[in-house]
Amino acid sequence: MPFIVYLTCFSQVLSMAGFAAWPIYLIDLQNLWSLTNLEAGWISGAFFFGYIFATPFLVGLTDSYDSKKVYFISSLIGSIGLILFALFANGFYSALLMWSIVGAGFAGTYMPGLQILNERLDAKGKEKYVSVYTAFFGLGTAASFFILGILKEYNLDWNYGFLIVASFQLFSGIPIILFSGPRIETKPYVRFSGILKILKSIYNVFKNKKAMPYIIGYGGHTYELFGYRSWTFACVVFLSSTYNVYLSNIFIANFLAIIGLTGIFSSIIGAQYCIGKNRPLIISYMGLICFFGSIITAFSFWINLYLALLFIFIYNILIIMDSGSLTTGTVLNGSSQDRGSRLALHSIIGFLGGALGGPIVGLALDSFGGENSKLSWSVGFVALGLGSLLSSYVLKKNSKYKLK
Repeated sequence: MPFIVYLTCFSQVLSMAGFAAWPIYLIDLQNLWSLTNLEAGWISGAFFFGYIFATPFLVGLTDSYDSKKVYFISSLIGSIGLILFALFANGFYSALLMWSIVGAGFAGTYMPGLQILNERLDAKGKEKYVSVYTAFFGLGTAASFFILGILKEYNLDWNYGFLIVASFQLFSGIPIILFSGPRIETKPYVRFSGILKILKSIYNVFKNKKAMPYIIGYGGHTYELFGYRSWTFACVVFLSSTYNVYLSNIFIANFLAIIGLTGIFSSIIGAQYCIGKNRPLIISYMGLICFFGSIITAFSFWINLYLALLFIFIYNILIIMDSGSLTTGTVLNGSSQDRGSRLALHSIIGFLGGALGGPIVGLALDSFGGENSKLSWSVGFVALGLGSLLSSYVLKKNSKYKLK
């Protein structure tokens, strides 16, 4: 595997150190600030709204400047957001703002990191290793839950927890700026001429009928994935209490970390299986299976704790399986000249879905009995499965066309 793949994957894990900070401390801060489940869900979604608003600018800049510079600056933004949260967040609105800044920083590391990779790989390398990079999102998630789970288990105050992961995130851009080397891609940089030009370029991606099914499918995928990741820690805490089985914070965090690690293999296997085959049709089947997985997981909550944990584990594997395939489809279906804009729209649509996942689960909890109700958690998880159902429908509808 080329060095640039190792480098971008390693830096991605560092850049995601703060990803689980809100989910891990959600219950504590919800009680401290007297938040409803919907409000807690909106704070979860704020990360992705920050991502959405920053993406047109930060990802669009990769068509005009070397992506490693965008990455380095964005790693600083994300770290600053975590520091501000630790020092100044004291309720719904302040937390909403600070957590959105963290998301904005992530907007300038995740897809620009993929651009760094694309600019330094040949065509064959792109198809082979894009899915590896996207799969390492799972390792980043796992590492974040692992670190923060340990901090919470030892009763470290939430402020200090945020500051510690901010220090990890602060250094994520340094290896990239120092060691990523020159790009090998021959495409010329387009002179930056303002945010309006970037927005126009992103708008033009809507005309790309080959890439759009993957982009819409990614929206359904991230709605489901990030709603799942925002609330699963709280869900397992509820199940543990309901079935009178003590599970420590560190056990739950490590369980979620292991779930994140399995996502790496699930995404890579799913993406590799699609190479040379009818990619949209296979992704459609993956989405349909995942939708039924959400229903089975919801039913498992009514039986016993250990069966529920098993299906929560399996459900994550099903959610992640099409992740790399969807992003690879967006990368391959278009020219290198507008790839930054294409990935920007991929991120905007995708993370708009991610922004809605948390609030939808929160709304389900508030509407069907609260966070101590099996019915409300079951409804919330089935609602998440609708994301995969959308992805399945869109890709199935376009499977007859010659998409890569």
